[in-house]
Amino acid sequence: MAGIKLSAVKKVYPGSAEPAVKGVDLDIRDGEFVVLVGPSGCGKSTLLRMIAGLETVSDGEIAIGDRVVNQMEPAERDIAMVFQNYALYPHMSVRQNLSYGLKNRRMPKAEIDRKIEETAAILQIDAYLDRKPRALSGGQRQRVAMGRAIVRDPAAFLFDEPLSNLDAKLRLHMRGEIKQLHQRLGTTSVYVTHDQLEAMTLADRLVVLNHGRIEQVGRPLDLYREPASTFVAGFLGAPAMNLIEAEVSGGALMLDGASLASGLAAAPGRITAGIRPEAIRLRAGPGNFRLDYVEELGGSRIIHGHIGAQRMIAQADLATELAEEMVADLPVQELHLFHAETGERLPVAGR
Repeated sequence: MAGIKLSAVKKVYPGSAEPAVKGVDLDIRDGEFVVLVGPSGCGKSTLLRMIAGLETVSDGEIAIGDRVVNQMEPAERDIAMVFQNYALYPHMSVRQNLSYGLKNRRMPKAEIDRKIEETAAILQIDAYLDRKPRALSGGQRQRVAMGRAIVRDPAAFLFDEPLSNLDAKLRLHMRGEIKQLHQRLGTTSVYVTHDQLEAMTLADRLVVLNHGRIEQVGRPLDLYREPASTFVAGFLGAPAMNLIEAEVSGGALMLDGASLASGLAAAPGRITAGIRPEAIRLRAGPGNFRLDYVEELGGSRIIHGHIGAQRMIAQADLATELAEEMVADLPVQELHLFHAETGERLPVAGR
């Protein structure tokens, strides 16, 4: 196993006016599971492919363990990559797919057989060893793809959106399997996804990317509770954080001349206020919240409405009494304030 260090890593594609990756610095510790997350086009897959050696580095340095690998071929980097399309050889059996890379290393047959049996047992694919990929389900193929990475005993695993081709139920199951696999093997892992729920549940640390730059790095719950910008606040969470264009006056959060909260330690002026849907307290009675529609989730409700012209989403239990007009309480300790222009986080009293 080994850590991975990126120092001022940059990627510029020929003919492009703007770099795809803009000077990224990141230190991934030995044995850590780090998830790169962000919307399409943010640079996360490009960054992963540079670590793997599938894309050249325009500037900066990548080190795996104590070796700088910028000029090394992918096969020399001691990494194993799992792709979203499985990348299995269709004409080979599962056993042959697992053994292919080991045979190329000229590993003794007895050692190959031992590694295949051990890996197949870990992933519960021992019953499929003599089948071809076309005879397997999507989840079984993904297990084989992970098995092909595991048998190599690499210094690091790289995952490029490995669950994106699976249905929702199978993705949930495979997330659990990947989490347990990492706990068992302890191999350094870098995982790319656009799915923030997948990122939150898998990561030791999250790296949120936006337009080729890192917006914030940290433990998933830390980023959820203390987002550094409106981008992170709006990206993490399902439903996403409410972001309200308002202003601070006399220590109160004002919207259209009405106070939504008081006791704010922020300078007067325009701001963006954020609050998680589950933090909003709705109660019956004439008030500031107008109901639009409700999503019933079984054990809870997602309540869509608006305050003035601003859309708001609240999450409440089934006991919450609903009406066309309600009162939305925004607890000051649950508010997040951001600079109206830059989107950067501002301090809030009591937090």
